[in-house]
Amino acid sequence: MRNLLFPLLLLTSSILCAQDPIINVEQYELPNGLKVYLNEDKNASNVYGAVWVNAGGKDDPAEATGIAHYLEHMLFKGTDELGTQNYETEKKHLDSIKILYDELAISKSPEAKLQIQKMINAQELKASQFAIPNEFDRLVKSIGGSGVNAGTNYDYTYYYNFFPANQMTKWLDIYSHRFQNPVFRLFQSELEAVYEEKNRAGDDLQRRVFTKFNEYIYGDHPYSTQTVLGSIEHLKNPSLTKMYQYFQDYYVANNMALVLTGNFDAAEVKPLIAESFGKLKRGKEPEFPQYTRSSFDGREVEKVRITPIKVGFLGYKLVPAGHPDRPALEIVGGMMSNSNQTGFIDKMNLNNELLFAGGEQDFLEEDGSAFIFFVPKVFGGSLKKFEGKIRDGFQEIANGNFTDEYFESVKFGIYRNYELSMENLSTRGRTLGLSFIYDIDYKDYLSFPEKIRNISREDVQKAAEKYYGNDYFTLQSRTGFPKKAKLEKPAYKPISERTEESSAYAKRFQALPENQAEPNFIDLKRDFGITDDYIYYTKNTFNDIFTLRLSIAGGITKDPDYALLAEALNSTGTSNFSAADLKRKFADVGATYFFNADYNSFDISITGLDNKFDETVDLIETLIADFNPTNKTIKLLYNQRKTENNLNSNNPATGGNILYSYGLFGEQSSYKCRMPAGKLKKLEPAVLRNKMQTLISNGMSSIHYVGQKEENELIEKISASTLFRKNAIDQYTFLEAEEVEETTFYVVNDKKSIQSYVYYIVNGEPLNYDDDFKKEAFNSYYTNSLSGLLFQEVREFRSLAYSTGGNYIDPIYEPEKKGRLVLFTGSQSDKTTDAVSVVLGLINDMPTYESRLASIKDGLILTSGSSRPDFRQLSRTAESFIKTGYVQDPNEINFEQYSNLNFDDIVSFYEKNIKNKPVTVTIYGDASKFDLDRLRTLGTVKELELDDIIVE
Repeated sequence: MRNLLFPLLLLTSSILCAQDPIINVEQYELPNGLKVYLNEDKNASNVYGAVWVNAGGKDDPAEATGIAHYLEHMLFKGTDELGTQNYETEKKHLDSIKILYDELAISKSPEAKLQIQKMINAQELKASQFAIPNEFDRLVKSIGGSGVNAGTNYDYTYYYNFFPANQMTKWLDIYSHRFQNPVFRLFQSELEAVYEEKNRAGDDLQRRVFTKFNEYIYGDHPYSTQTVLGSIEHLKNPSLTKMYQYFQDYYVANNMALVLTGNFDAAEVKPLIAESFGKLKRGKEPEFPQYTRSSFDGREVEKVRITPIKVGFLGYKLVPAGHPDRPALEIVGGMMSNSNQTGFIDKMNLNNELLFAGGEQDFLEEDGSAFIFFVPKVFGGSLKKFEGKIRDGFQEIANGNFTDEYFESVKFGIYRNYELSMENLSTRGRTLGLSFIYDIDYKDYLSFPEKIRNISREDVQKAAEKYYGNDYFTLQSRTGFPKKAKLEKPAYKPISERTEESSAYAKRFQALPENQAEPNFIDLKRDFGITDDYIYYTKNTFNDIFTLRLSIAGGITKDPDYALLAEALNSTGTSNFSAADLKRKFADVGATYFFNADYNSFDISITGLDNKFDETVDLIETLIADFNPTNKTIKLLYNQRKTENNLNSNNPATGGNILYSYGLFGEQSSYKCRMPAGKLKKLEPAVLRNKMQTLISNGMSSIHYVGQKEENELIEKISASTLFRKNAIDQYTFLEAEEVEETTFYVVNDKKSIQSYVYYIVNGEPLNYDDDFKKEAFNSYYTNSLSGLLFQEVREFRSLAYSTGGNYIDPIYEPEKKGRLVLFTGSQSDKTTDAVSVVLGLINDMPTYESRLASIKDGLILTSGSSRPDFRQLSRTAESFIKTGYVQDPNEINFEQYSNLNFDDIVSFYEKNIKNKPVTVTIYGDASKFDLDRLRTLGTVKELELDDIIVE
């Protein structure tokens, strides 16, 4: 799904790529047809590996939608050798389950279906006695693997994670093995997790809008007629037979690709790839149906009620990802909206013509589209009016009414975004994977910015005329609250078996060879430059893009109105330049800027081209020195607040986060201490100017530069301005969580919410430097990854949540303050009480599985030595270490401790920081679906309204 948030719209939904001498790629094909893409990067600290399958949601059978996505889940469950203690005996029950699901799919009677489901559950419980849940994740974690995950799109499915280079043999073996004879064990419990994911999607306004939009934009294509998650009816009646058939049809070597990018030697790796992935079987070439691409005939209109406020949407038909017109369309998209905020829609926002508008282009394997939305003001704003203004904007492009300077600045923006994206291993890997999916030569795919540079004005005009003309679709949504479809909690017995056994595969896996590890840590004295304890310099050897981060300690804990100030700076000009003109000035030198205020600091982030560094810094100085908010600024801030309030009250996930912030910080929550909308509406612009002067009066607390300039040149430029002088007054702080005397539940009832969003907070103890390795071990055992206690006990065994996560967080900057454990579960409402009860049980009485210690130790040793941050984050990470009192990278200190780690270290950290401490629990959801009386037996329940936790 496209990752678009209404308030934070990005230029495009696709990654822009170009041929770059640093991006060295070798591509070849194994005899079985599997494509291999290798990108060596000796500067990386680890490796990103991924397996791509050229099949996704669009390839689901029409009568069994959601199969591709569900199969993605099941391919974490193991094989006939992995994840099982005794497959021969287990198989008898799994075969019965398969037959029963086929019977369930054709059964019509609700009573008969319920009886079949109970029979499935009985067989599932018997089969689970032989399963080893999450053994795949546990083994990957033991080799230092991190970020283990997968994703399903309409066009593809991919499986990925990071790992240390010396574990290449083991990683290749387990990732190839998972696709050989997979076994879909624990099917019923995982189905409940898929239910949870479907329910979560139902709460997501953005996703509901896209689903409705897609119903119209792609005609009879599966992009329009079905969703990746599948229909509720199909999820209730899954077919294991059809899932196995899908696997056999599409998961064949000649329809798959392996992508590796990072710190490895390709010559050494290629024989290992041949040995492991060469075992995958070639199959019949999958047959992909051909669909006639739909089109619009003139203006086509649909009227709905799916949004909490009046919103208009426009849809235009574009082209598939590999179409030759795509480069020109990317520039048209940039002229519509871009990261510099110089597009014609961006100008409408900056000029406060409407509440908000944005747009993006989506290029899929078999089709493409433009999605544009606009939110008129309550009074005087018609959907038809702004539909016309947006159409006029595209016509201006088609007519060539833009300057050469603007045209080139849009190209600059694409180049800058490309260069930044290519610094990231996973982005590089994703780019290579997409070249396989879209059947585009990787060299051609990586030369995309070169193609952008070669696009002429005439090319862009033709593209705008051809694709953004009179044939389009408009979706008009008036205020409405459509009923959300819910999947109810089934009456299944949870899995009760717990095992610490190892499979036959696991024992072979552990015996596989591995190279000598070469740990890589931050050298706090040599890896970057520090001048006067506040100017940090890191050399960029990758590209010609610089980043400059200016930070002032204090943030909204010092003045809550700094959040408003940051918003104003992002949307206001100077006495000589309007906001739109200033954005254009920055774009002309290839730069962007962004102001942000958090609890701890006020930050100014600038990105640009190194050969325009001085001009860019001069521009940011001009904005800060001559910041000129007006009544127009106040109106814009007020309208943004009103729009935000409307969306907040109709987005359960956001409501959950607001309540969590209240539970964490009480009256100091950023939502509670902010200026009320009524006061904001009457705010004098001079107040913001004065706050700006107060903010910068003491100078900068830290300055981080990453670029190609020499350090002495940087210091000379920085020292020439009083704006950048050292701040010796303001200090970074750590905001502690609110204390509670007993376990306390803060509950906000939202009857429209399908899921409950639950956070758990436990105050720990002050930072103990000597215990840092114990904290990391605790996190590894308790919360990290799919094999952590939290995931296993809440989701894997009991199916009580789709989302789980958390960590114990140490205080930074002020080590004498208390750290905290923060956990999260996202459950459908009728599972909330059970989920909360289980998590509180884990907090109050942690289960101990000492047999996991060996794999935890191995994983920590390998992860700590391969998690050095990239060059963009290096100095900022180091600053937090130094200012927290470390004289050495804590990963290096911990690395030396892990070999002596014992399970008592994990237990002692837990008992000291978590056990028997009161818990703050925040629950946002439909309270009618969970048992408040039962919660009262666990602690004090405080029922709140949204108005109690947020100042609107």
